[in-house]
Amino acid sequence: VTDRLTGLFNRRKLDQVLDEELVRSRRYAINFSLIIIDIDHFKRVNDVHGHAVGDAVLADMAHIMRECTREADSLARYGGEEFVMVCRHQGLAGTLATAEKLREAIAAHDFPVVGRLTASFGAATCHEQDDAVSLLARADAALYQAKAAGRNRVESS
Repeated sequence: VTDRLTGLFNRRKLDQVLDEELVRSRRYAINFSLIIIDIDHFKRVNDVHGHAVGDAVLADMAHIMRECTREADSLARYGGEEFVMVCRHQGLAGTLATAEKLREAIAAHDFPVVGRLTASFGAATCHEQDDAVSLLARADAALYQAKAAGRNRVESS
């Protein structure tokens, strides 16, 4: 259920967490949101410094995310340099505040060998009609808005 490199949940476990949160949300009318996080210009890290340094960056990112999240939240490596945070019992305002806190922590961190990096964030709150696919798609669309608007920012759908 975990990604070997980062120690975060893997994609399969993320799917399970999302399914559970959707059931809980519908049954008890409990809010939850999610954030997709993508490291800006990560390909450049691997191209310039090699994959071992890239792997160290991913592990450091996981550590930063753990430090900036509540115990109730779930973190997963979504793929490559993308991560997803499931924010339980949290509406959009709280989720945006969490994403901004995390964005600032990443931007302030000195990564060994590469120095400073940034990340872009897309956030979405679950709506009654959402399933896991539509919720992830809305957060992903917000992530693309953040990238298009210059990176190192938080956007919501």
